Amino acid sequence: MARKINAIGLMCGTSVDALDVAYISIWSFDGQIKIELNNFEMFPIETNLREKIFKSFKDDISSRFLCSLNFEIANFYAKCINQFIKKHKIDKKDVNFIASHGQTIYHLIDPSESETKSTMQLGDISVIAQKTQITTIGDFRPADMANGGQGAPLVTIFDWKICKDPNKVNLLQNIGGISNVTVLNHNFEDVFAFDNGPGNVLIDYAAQILFNKPYDAGGEFAASGTVKNEIINYLLNDPYYKIKPPKSTGREKYTKAFIEKLIADFPNYNKYDLIRSLTYFTALTIANSYKDFVFKKNKKYQVFISGGGGHNKVLMKHLQDLIPDVKVNLIDELGINSDAKEAMAFAILGYLTYSKKPSNVPSATGAKRPAILGKIAPY
Repeated sequence: MARKINAIGLMCGTSVDALDVAYISIWSFDGQIKIELNNFEMFPIETNLREKIFKSFKDDISSRFLCSLNFEIANFYAKCINQFIKKHKIDKKDVNFIASHGQTIYHLIDPSESETKSTMQLGDISVIAQKTQITTIGDFRPADMANGGQGAPLVTIFDWKICKDPNKVNLLQNIGGISNVTVLNHNFEDVFAFDNGPGNVLIDYAAQILFNKPYDAGGEFAASGTVKNEIINYLLNDPYYKIKPPKSTGREKYTKAFIEKLIADFPNYNKYDLIRSLTYFTALTIANSYKDFVFKKNKKYQVFISGGGGHNKVLMKHLQDLIPDVKVNLIDELGINSDAKEAMAFAILGYLTYSKKPSNVPSATGAKRPAILGKIAPY
């Protein structure tokens, strides 16, 4: 008989807009995993904390600042979890563990000669464990990188176990701050994943600078603009988009200064045309990555979107128009809450660590071997 495990998954992406908290039940039998989403909430990141996190992305930040921020993020996570547990009347004794992705501060996959390939996520798991009184698992990326991988994407194992289709090749496309896709070919050895490029990050920065809004809700601002090819050609002049997978990127590449320079370089275009062009560019990099690295003749494909980008109607329409022969859906069509998917995925990563099983997919990350990911802070 399958044993039931209950877990709370946490995810806060590079958009730093909210902490996603998902409480799921997991059953495992005959190598298969079945999951059920019991409760889900998104806790907006407090303004002061969000400003500190964005400040931490800069190169001139002090070790003292990062030391304090590491605990401040953990305290916020623990507070949200305790509120979540109280609201949904969850007995802490029923929760086997919390799995936290943490807050990515820097993901260094192309170091200089004096640097080492590395990654940093803040939000200390021991603090979370002690403040919630629940064993906490986290810091999943370093083990993959220690085995030669890029430490990303990591949700591939969730996609494979939960979302594969025997008749079609499902593309699980997440559009968070960064966009990443899992290509679920029918054999596990052929599954791969990679970061397409920017997700919402460039659009969000443009909304903040041009409209004084945190993001372009539903694509409302972009809908009033026109795509400008001059801007698109300017943005496409980046060798990353032609690099073959496995590959990963991060917010450190797509900065606020990048958008400020773009605006300065194209002073004759209005703000609506600028944000529309960025929205189209985001869809274009996703579509081009499929055409360059994924699509093969005589195979049927379908795309399932998760993450905040799925709420941007203009972005979604551009993507569908760019790949007219492939249906673009929200991942809700597979019975998975599109907003909760990433938090659920890290709960599954935590479950595999808890079970002492590998959870990276070397064909996705470029690692030399499968590895048990993460660290455990017991309570």
